Amino acid sequence: MKKVIQSAINVSTALDEVVEEMVQSLSALPSLLVADYSSDLDHNRSVITLLGNEVSLEEAVIRIFQVASARLDISHHTGEHPRIGAVDVVPFTPWRGSSMEECQRLAWRVGERVAKEFGVPVYFYAEASRVPEHRDLSWLRRGGYEALREEIDKVPGRQPDLGPLELHPTLGAVAIGARGPLVAFNVNLDTGDLEVAKYIARKLRGDQGGLRYVKAIGVNLRSRGLVQVSMNLLDFRKSALYQALELVKLEAQRFGVCVKGAEIIGLVPLEALVDVASFYLGIPELKSTQVLEYHLLSLDEAES
Repeated sequence: MKKVIQSAINVSTALDEVVEEMVQSLSALPSLLVADYSSDLDHNRSVITLLGNEVSLEEAVIRIFQVASARLDISHHTGEHPRIGAVDVVPFTPWRGSSMEECQRLAWRVGERVAKEFGVPVYFYAEASRVPEHRDLSWLRRGGYEALREEIDKVPGRQPDLGPLELHPTLGAVAIGARGPLVAFNVNLDTGDLEVAKYIARKLRGDQGGLRYVKAIGVNLRSRGLVQVSMNLLDFRKSALYQALELVKLEAQRFGVCVKGAEIIGLVPLEALVDVASFYLGIPELKSTQVLEYHLLSLDEAES
C-alpha cells in the first residue's frame, strides 16, 4: 500500500499567474498529485491541495517557497483573511498508510529547511507544536502579519520555533503543522453588513460556546456585495457540516438575512458528505460503503 499524506498549502495571494506558476513548478515531481487549487479575491488567498509521500511533499513546499520568494511581498498584502506570511500555512494530514507521527516529523523536517534556506521564522502548530502557545493556529495569527511584526521578539510565546526573531522582509513567517482532516466551509449571506457575519461567527465558534470543533470569522466579500461566515471544521465527525449550516441559518433569522450559497475550499472526506446526505435525506443509517465509487476506488487500490 502506497503512503498518502495530504497538504493544503495556504498562500497569501489571489493572483492567477502566481498560483499557476506554483502549480506548474510541481508538475514534474514524482509521486505527487495536485488534487485541487482555488483562489478568492476578497480573501486574497489561495489554497493548493497536494497528495503525496514525505519526499514529494517536502520538495513541493520548497518549490512553492521559491516561487513565493520571487513573486510575493507580504508587506504589501491586503485581504480579509488573517495571515502571517506569503506562504502562510503548511499542514500535513495522514491518510492512507501514514500516521500522525510521520506527519509531525515531516513538518519538523520541512520547517528546518524553510528556516535555513529562506531565512523565514517558522512556527510549528497543532500536533507538531513544540510549545503550548503555538498549538492553536488562530492564536499564532491573531492580529495578522502587522501584529506579529511588532510582537515577535517582545511578547512571550510569539517567538518562532526556528529561524530569526524578525519577519522575513517579503515572506513574513510561516506556520507548519500536522493535523487531522479539516473541512474549510464558507457560507455567504445576502447582506453587506459585516457585523451580522461577525455575530454569527461568534455564535458558531467552539470557544464561544457554539459548536466545539468549529472556528469561524466574519468576512466582507466586497466584490460580491455580500458577507461570509468563514469556517474551519476541525473534526467533522463531532461538529458536522449540516450542523454548522443549520446554525448559520438559525442565527441569520435574527437579522432577516438568508443564506446566499456556500462553498468548500479544497478537499472534503467522503464520510463528511455522506453525513450531510444522511441528515437532509432522512436516512440515519446511510454509510460511505453504500456509495458506489467507494468500492471502485477499493478495486483500483487492490489492482495497483
